Parts: sequence; C-alpha cells; structure tokens
Amino acid sequence: MCARPIWREAVARGLYQSGALRILEKISYYYEIAPGNSRRLPLPHRVKHSKFAILCYHRIGAGGIPLFSELPSEVFEAEMRFLRNHYKLVSLDELCEGMEKPTRNERAVAVTFDDGYRDLYTHALPTLLKYQIPATIFLPVFSIETGQVPWYDRIFLTLKVLPKDVLETVLERPRRFRLVSSNARLNVATEIIQYLRTLPDARRKELCENLEKQVTLPSEELRDRMLTWDQIRAMCRAGITFGSHTMTHPVVSQLTRDQLESEISESKRLLEQRIMGPAPHFAFPFGKPTDCGRAAPPVLARSGYRSAATTIEGTNAPGDSLYELRRTQIGSERSISMFAFKLNQLFLSPGGENSATASVVSSPTGDKNLATSGQRQPRPNDA
Repeated sequence: MCARPIWREAVARGLYQSGALRILEKISYYYEIAPGNSRRLPLPHRVKHSKFAILCYHRIGAGGIPLFSELPSEVFEAEMRFLRNHYKLVSLDELCEGMEKPTRNERAVAVTFDDGYRDLYTHALPTLLKYQIPATIFLPVFSIETGQVPWYDRIFLTLKVLPKDVLETVLERPRRFRLVSSNARLNVATEIIQYLRTLPDARRKELCENLEKQVTLPSEELRDRMLTWDQIRAMCRAGITFGSHTMTHPVVSQLTRDQLESEISESKRLLEQRIMGPAPHFAFPFGKPTDCGRAAPPVLARSGYRSAATTIEGTNAPGDSLYELRRTQIGSERSISMFAFKLNQLFLSPGGENSATASVVSSPTGDKNLATSGQRQPRPNDA
C-alpha cells in the first residue's frame, strides 16, 4: 500500500479519535470549502442552501458473486450506526421533497443499494431495521425475475474459472491478456467490462456470448445470488423502498430509442406489478455521464419516475435536476474513521462533482465496490 493512503488514514483516525472531526461536522453545517489552485488557498464560504448526500452500496458480506465487491457485515453496521448518530437520514421521497420545496437549510443522507444481491436480505436488512435506516434498493428487474446474475458478474466468473493462463480475444483490437494470478484475472475482467460499456448494446451482448463460450460456468457460483420476489415483498413490508435499475443493466447511453423505452418503462411496470406498489425512483446502470447520456430524462418523465440517480460524486441541492442525482461510494472503507472523514469532506465541499472523493470511486463497471482485500483495488461497476 502506498504512503499516501496510510497518511490519509492516520489523519482520519487522529481527527476521529481526538473529537476534531465532530467540530468539522458542525462547521460543515454553515461553511463549505471551495478547492484552491496554484495562486490561492482554499477558502471557506457560507453555505446558502441545503445539501443532500446519497450513499451507494452494493453487496454486504463476502464470498461468491459479485466477485468484485464485499463489505463485512460488522463494518456496514458500524457505518449505519455512525449515520444514525451523526446525520439526519431521509428516504429518497423525502430527499426529493427537500430539493423541490426547501423550507430551511439542512444536511441529510439517503442510503441506497444497487443490483439486488441476496445478502441485502440476509445481511443488510437486520442492520437497516436495527438503526431504522430508510433505504432504497435499485433492482435490475430481469435478474430478479429469472434469478440470473447480471452480465458483468458472468464475465468476472468467466475470468475466474478460465483454465488457461492466457486469454486471447478481440476488443478494440486483438488483445492478449496474461492471467497469472487471481488479482490479474480480476483486473482483466474489469478492463473488458470497461471496454464493453463503450459499445452498442447488441455488440456488447455478442462479445459477452463469445467470451462465455470458452468455459462452463459453475452453476453453484450462479445459484441463489439475487433477491427473490418473496424476499423483496417482505422487505417492502419492513419499510424498504425499491426502484428500477433497468431490466438488464445495459449502458443506457448505448441503447437505441426503442431499447431505452423498453428498459426504462418495462422495468417499472413489472417491478410495480410484483411488489404491488409504486416504484418512483430509478438508478442509471454504471452511472457516469458517458453511461447515462442525454436521451433518458424525457423517457423517465413519461414513464412516471420522480428521480434518477447517477454515480457522479457530490451532494445535491435545491434546484438540481432530480434526474441527475449525485451519489457517492465510500462504503467500502474498512475503518469508521475514514468513512466519517470522507463523509465530512463530502459536506464541506461545494455542490457538484466532489474532487475529494472522486479519486477513490473510479470503477470499471461503474458502480461496484471492489474491496476483496484490505488493499484498494480497481472497481468494476458504477452501476
């Protein structure tokens, strides 16, 4: 691990243990610090509006799919306990209300999860109920309906079980990847997925099929990884909200007009039918600007969505577009001091892309937390 992360961890731990972070938390209610440049130092400015942060998680627990993401249950519980003790927690409905009809300056946090992995029922739900966290889970509806894991999970599994130590394939050009370790295989899968995100959806599916033909994926690795509708309905009764993450988790910007309409409207229709209730919120798969494109907001509005979340870093303020909600992915931090430090950075920064955390959330598929060891690794999904 390089010296800079160790230095940052030491600073975060010192601030947390000394109580200085509590002082910074109070300061962030009233002031924000704009980034400086070579000619001037960063200076504090008075906060003139509310700030709403949305946290993005994926799986809670360890072992099995998704291979690029794991977060120990005890770490997740510590983070939820910290949020309950230090911040106002709101649902996405309340967050949208605060952005549309602000009544006073406030800071609030909403908790969300992408992809609908089963550990959200077995590991996350008890903690969410214990600390009364009003969470939202975004579902790739086809994966829930069929029980099949999303396509990028199959790529990670393909690279994991590929018997050869060299992979030859054609991406933007003929490529030859050496698969000399589990870490190398993870990184190769990440690179392939990043490339596939740039392709039209039909071409992306074709390359996925070609890659998967080289192996027989172990069924035990694919089975029982997604939430079931019965579990989802039980979570609804417990107060958890569900939203759409499209039908098949494509890159929205790479869809044709008809595909876009189907992925957005059909996922909402089927989700609401299965949960027998409204699903007014949407999350873009992968979620970076190039993944979202500009064609989706009118379709989202026609389909009856109230909001759409990205994985663009930063906080949200009154007057911002509800179809471009910013979300941050700091939940993979293994120490509560660093989690608290980065959350405080988020609120001390001006609205918009938050440079303080952007460097740690770049991910290959867009939305996942790739934390398979204590060491920071590339992440595959901003989904």
